[in-house]
Amino acid sequence: MNQKLVNASIMLILQDLCRYCKQTKKNPRDLINCYVQPSKKGMDVYGFLEMVKQILPFAQNEMIEKTFSFIQQRFECQQINGQIFEELMKKIESQMTNQELFQQINFKTNCQNVSEQQKNIQISNQSIQVNQIQNQHEKKPIFDQNFKQSDYSNNNPVQLLKQNISNQVGQKCNRSEIELIKTFSTKLNNANISIIDVFNKYDNNKDHMMNQLEFQKMIQIVIKDINEYELKTLTQWVFKEQNKELTTFQFKKICEFQEQVIPVVPQSNIMESNYFENPANQKILQSNYQFQEFYVSDYNLVAMKEFVQKYQQLKSQNQLYIDPVFPPNQQSLGARFQNFQWKRIPEFIQNPKFFVKENTINRFGIGKWITPDDLQQGQLGDCYFLASISSLGNRRPDLLLETFVTRTFNPQGLYGVKLCIDGEWKVIGIDDYIPTYYNKPAFTRGKDQEIWVMVIEKAWAKVFGSYENIEAGYPSEVLRTLTGAPTRILFTNDEKFIEDLESCIKNRCIMVCSSKNENKQQYKLMGLISGHAYTVLKIKDVNANTKLIKLRNPWGKEEWKGDWSNQSQMWTPEQKIQFKITNNNDGVFYMSIKDFLKYFDDLSVCYVKEGYQYQSIIVQSNNKKSEYFSIQIQKSGCYYFTINQKNVRFENSNNYSPTQILLFKGDCLINGNFKCDRECWLSSDLEQGLYTLVIKTQWKFSKTNKYTLSSYGPAQVNINKINKIPNLLQQAFLQLARKSIKKKGYQKHPEIKQAYEFHLKYGYGFYYVENLSGKSFESKVKFSQMDGLKLRKPYRGNNLEIKLSENQEFLALLSVSNSGYAFGVEEQYVVK
Repeated sequence: MNQKLVNASIMLILQDLCRYCKQTKKNPRDLINCYVQPSKKGMDVYGFLEMVKQILPFAQNEMIEKTFSFIQQRFECQQINGQIFEELMKKIESQMTNQELFQQINFKTNCQNVSEQQKNIQISNQSIQVNQIQNQHEKKPIFDQNFKQSDYSNNNPVQLLKQNISNQVGQKCNRSEIELIKTFSTKLNNANISIIDVFNKYDNNKDHMMNQLEFQKMIQIVIKDINEYELKTLTQWVFKEQNKELTTFQFKKICEFQEQVIPVVPQSNIMESNYFENPANQKILQSNYQFQEFYVSDYNLVAMKEFVQKYQQLKSQNQLYIDPVFPPNQQSLGARFQNFQWKRIPEFIQNPKFFVKENTINRFGIGKWITPDDLQQGQLGDCYFLASISSLGNRRPDLLLETFVTRTFNPQGLYGVKLCIDGEWKVIGIDDYIPTYYNKPAFTRGKDQEIWVMVIEKAWAKVFGSYENIEAGYPSEVLRTLTGAPTRILFTNDEKFIEDLESCIKNRCIMVCSSKNENKQQYKLMGLISGHAYTVLKIKDVNANTKLIKLRNPWGKEEWKGDWSNQSQMWTPEQKIQFKITNNNDGVFYMSIKDFLKYFDDLSVCYVKEGYQYQSIIVQSNNKKSEYFSIQIQKSGCYYFTINQKNVRFENSNNYSPTQILLFKGDCLINGNFKCDRECWLSSDLEQGLYTLVIKTQWKFSKTNKYTLSSYGPAQVNINKINKIPNLLQQAFLQLARKSIKKKGYQKHPEIKQAYEFHLKYGYGFYYVENLSGKSFESKVKFSQMDGLKLRKPYRGNNLEIKLSENQEFLALLSVSNSGYAFGVEEQYVVK
């Protein structure tokens, strides 16, 4: 190791020790004295090694010893005492900016090895300068949507033992993650020990952050019978990302949430049993929240580091923030909005608060702070966006809370929102300038002093360049952006709509519906707005023959006036009490499913799941070739794989390119999808093992030829791009052909069978012949019509020549257009 690199590593350790003292407010002299033996006047190398390893567990022993030698030479001493260490820390602090002092401590987690330090740090005689990659990012707006993460990757903080766990998963002795958390909480409760106390005990450096090693040690002490597999899966489930640390607040929240078991309810009333509206949860859901200034769920999200640095800089310098990317000007508003004035939030709201607790007896926990009634639509036509937020706020306010990086009013006027943009999670930073009209918010507003609604709407507008650009849209794109979960649209005129709706209810999906865009006057008479988005709040059976759906108008007014409306005579007094029917014109109403099918066009569904984990990679694709990926599943369960295209709002287009995604286990085709949409996904219940994804994008409208491949499931998966697997498609469809129920024998030759199928779902079809007779078979096939069909290599044109001896088979593979197909077949054959 060259001396330059040694000096850099020594300086990193000293800076981290300085950060630790500063961030924990520990006096350096007192820190040293804690590790000096009573009989000695100072600390030797072994005492220094013990102290540093407690504070910086991933610093290398060799470099700690070299740091000790450096201090000895600098101060011409044999041992380090409190005075020397205090003087050294003051010297180091004088060479660091306030921003650097409050950065993440490097060796607290195993985040950088020596070679990475050499790449990322330049050193001078007096201080370590910010690396060139960081400088380049500082020259750009810190919330530039084109920002990409730096190329170096983080090492895992814990090297878990390699073991064959495929047989262990099915064993009954292994407890689930939720059962383990419940066991942990129960043992502490029985011993009258608080979660915070035990967390702090095993938080070695007392910074209220716990790495995986510390976490595992804590768990093993409390749950003495936990085995290696349970410990590994619990750690992965809690940390989700292996380079992430756990805060006291996060772990307390996990423990509290797992104690709040959702009661089992009849299937017909599943959506009625809203967790945050269930009185049974009143005692266990805490409503007195102390919201953090900002919450970092994953420090490695795109633009997260830049946001935290900017936040700390503004706070330390007491400066107001103005967004350079989305400034308070006409361009950010859009050409249509001319008479609005930009004002900072405190200029038109006295004593603003990020969240305001609602005084209601109908909601509990975080549901009192985030409710579907919090938002009122203004002069912006983004009802699709507001209905989606309202739906999420009703069913899963905890998920909506997760989108906010900043969670309190910020005097510096900087707020951060975490959004899944085109399949990749990013932090969107905004200032607090809001368009106003006569000193009131021109667009969406919250109740009274509440500001979170304005913040998230502005973040959405920034993503697409202006407020005008977010007028009109699909609820599905919003639900996907807020949760990362797959979405789909169900159409009410589909014959399987009721069946699909029942399935969505059982899966506790988030849903938003859209009314038909027709006969505006008739809709108005019925209390509805045509071409408008509504939040689906609940679905409930009023009796054996009638199923009702409860909706909310984002406007907060104008309600359905037909059967089962608030003023309907069909309600009995008892039902009015049971369904909480009021005459308030608040935009909330019930209607029958029959009327819903008549007046509503579609339903946007979000398959968000509790505890599911999200990951993604960006792929530069080839328009003519398929990409192959190996998928390693570590934990059995239902997984979703999605191709995410760039939103057409960025492309100045109204169309998405056709995309195909196929999932294989060996040479067996498990599932597939083929469509032109922002997200093309498939889902399957998968056991542990190795799978293959084959993806093809037929770019027609995008300028980038890039997509994001994402997975969403009960655990992280290993995704790796691999070389093409020869004949995989041929072998997979050969298996389908052999099992085809459409196989028919030729006239007078039943042992010779033919079948052809064309699958829109897969984007492929086949023409198949098998000869199980003792004779030879020759055939000339002509496709007289091939609309939307194309023979794949080695075949071309519209003709096939088939020659089969006994016990042979033939398969020709065809590509099928996603827009449909039409065909005609003519055949001449001879059997000898």
